[in-house]
Amino acid sequence: MAPDLPSRLLGHSDGNFFVFDPRSHGGHVEFDIISYTWGDPVDPYKCGINGISWEVTINPERLDDIKRLMVSAGVQYLWADCVCINQTDTEEKSVEISKMYEYYKNARKCHILVGMAEVWNPQEIVNNLKFLDHVLSYMRGAALSSDAVGLTANLANRLSEWANKDWNFPVGKDTVRSTGIDMGVLNCYSTSIKHVRSLFKNSYFSRMWTFQEMILGKNVTMWGVNHKSISRIGELHVWMDLATDSKDKAYKLQEWIEDSRVLKSGPVSAILRIIEQDKLNLNFLQTQVEGINGARTDIINGGPNWWRENFKGISNIFSAVSITPRKCGVKADIFRGLLGIFSGLFTPEEIKSKMSGNDIDTISFNFFKQLSTKTGYAWTKLALSSREREEWGWIPVVENYNSVMTTDCFAGVVNLGRLRPKGREKGEIISMATTGIEGVPLEYMNIVLSRQNTGFQFIFKGCNCGKKQNTGVFSSELIPTHNQPRNVVKDETGRILVQCATILGSIMDPGCNIVQYRRKLLGELQPRWTVSDPSAKPIDWINRCVSGTPWENPNLQYLRAHNMSMNYQMIDITDCDSRLANESTESISCEVRVNCGCTITAPFAFLFEAITAVKGSFLGDTTATLDEDNRIVLKDGLGLVQVGDVNRTFKMVAFGGGINAHKFYASSCRSTKPDKPVVPKLPWPKGRALVREEFTHDATDMLRDYGYFESGGSGNLLLCRKQPLDMYKIIGVCIDEFIPNKKGKHTVNIR
Repeated sequence: MAPDLPSRLLGHSDGNFFVFDPRSHGGHVEFDIISYTWGDPVDPYKCGINGISWEVTINPERLDDIKRLMVSAGVQYLWADCVCINQTDTEEKSVEISKMYEYYKNARKCHILVGMAEVWNPQEIVNNLKFLDHVLSYMRGAALSSDAVGLTANLANRLSEWANKDWNFPVGKDTVRSTGIDMGVLNCYSTSIKHVRSLFKNSYFSRMWTFQEMILGKNVTMWGVNHKSISRIGELHVWMDLATDSKDKAYKLQEWIEDSRVLKSGPVSAILRIIEQDKLNLNFLQTQVEGINGARTDIINGGPNWWRENFKGISNIFSAVSITPRKCGVKADIFRGLLGIFSGLFTPEEIKSKMSGNDIDTISFNFFKQLSTKTGYAWTKLALSSREREEWGWIPVVENYNSVMTTDCFAGVVNLGRLRPKGREKGEIISMATTGIEGVPLEYMNIVLSRQNTGFQFIFKGCNCGKKQNTGVFSSELIPTHNQPRNVVKDETGRILVQCATILGSIMDPGCNIVQYRRKLLGELQPRWTVSDPSAKPIDWINRCVSGTPWENPNLQYLRAHNMSMNYQMIDITDCDSRLANESTESISCEVRVNCGCTITAPFAFLFEAITAVKGSFLGDTTATLDEDNRIVLKDGLGLVQVGDVNRTFKMVAFGGGINAHKFYASSCRSTKPDKPVVPKLPWPKGRALVREEFTHDATDMLRDYGYFESGGSGNLLLCRKQPLDMYKIIGVCIDEFIPNKKGKHTVNIR
């Protein structure tokens, strides 16, 4: 039986291009398919291709690239959405979106078209990495090729050639030369890594539709194109394997340098720091690649309806698409761009009625509701939206952003359990949860999200600033307030970041091991900044930048953060590798207001990494891991708060400890002499959770029963029911992994 054919194909014959209906040619037309990005938006225009009567909106240069690919690859018939779908016809688009799975599976080949300033041959990179592996096996304890035993003249000559090529290692040639480390080895390594990382940073890997197409395509070949040339750059799986191979070489190179040195000079440490950063990035890249490969396996094995029973595979799709946030020119395409992967989730009529337009609120709700109804599992997102629905209230609302929309809306998607057969249409869930939490949730901290364009600014004002502190029996001093912003430049940045992280720890998690806390926080934030000297950011910069100062290993009984204030503008921070730092969050600032009066203002990523870094939290330990079947498990807490909920307040509550502990401690910081330790009078808050701004618990709510659903790697959702016979509702997100309880884990009903 002949496969279903698209209603249109782009044809090429003797230099002429035309669009036709292949179904009128006997139903036996073989065709290829293409995956690409559209380029910069343009006004609609007539493209001049026979068979196209409507105006198209694809960039003319990219349309020419598609034609060049057909000529270079010898493709006679090609399906390209820019000309094979009338993009002005909403009904036609709804039908075509529902057929993406069939088109990509029925196509003979899938061609990925990637715009590249420089077109590389992946086989050369494969060969270079093999060469590097071979050389390192000979080098052993030697730092220079001339000292290596058994290294052939041919290999030595090739290393010499690499040393004289364009220099790509981020440490200068003169500095590397002074270390005695073979320059050819470093340049070969860095050039190869640069090409691999550069490909995956290409705009192709940052778009929503291309994610789907890359997963659905078969016999996938990649093409590099620029205004000068178009060239086949290899199969997709070759490039995917290069991510793993590059990571392997980073680990081996680091081991080789460390083995060839007993003592390490400053320049050697700078080189090792670069390689350590490469390892982190390549680890993340490999996780992304494995998740995509895992998704391809699930879909190939499961067929078009794979998602109906593969709940692990569904989780992996959401993790794989959000681990590197992707975006769309049209907001709603964030969801529509997954409908080919979830083939049959919506009919063409349902796509038109439930998934058309650009109302993200409605579209996201319809998407999760449909997925839940058709799988029988309750799919939702680890999120704390300050808005709530009456129907299926556990499905989070995605704010209708005024700024960029990315696949962050899929971060932390979780499966809450099975829908109840009798309450299926009402969104009622049967799930395992821990209930009977001891204590009641009392508020002690507020967090407000707001728009800001001030860069990386950290402002802290202790509640005692402007008040008097006892300095003797009959004497006191006014505690100063440092309100004026100070620009932190280049080489000072690391030290100031550690100081800020220390302040965050003393407020967010008082009583913790502050050194471990800030290492976890800054290790996940992974800030990058410009330095004038490589020694300004040594390998263990988090400790070394404050070594020998009172900040090195501060005793919180003497730190007295409540008496401090600071206002730092870190102008040389270029970016952060935290997933919480992305296009959706880069212009969002958070203000923390503690009930003692302390306030903190910091970038979204810094503040929420600080929340997940607290002791006892399972979030933030690892950004992402792979399960036994190489599916991605996200654990960074990106889904904690909807970044669209700007200008809203979220509350930090605690079920145990003293919610007034900060107030009493701050009072002691004023009344205790500077040379005396300040001992907490109340236990610090514990059993912490983040809830919506409208949440309250007072004397009339004593019958409430609280619990939490353990969602695995994505976090625990806080549950509540008002009366013993009520169903539970999701009201927040737990910060602590375990909260003392009376009833333990058992089956509950969630509405």
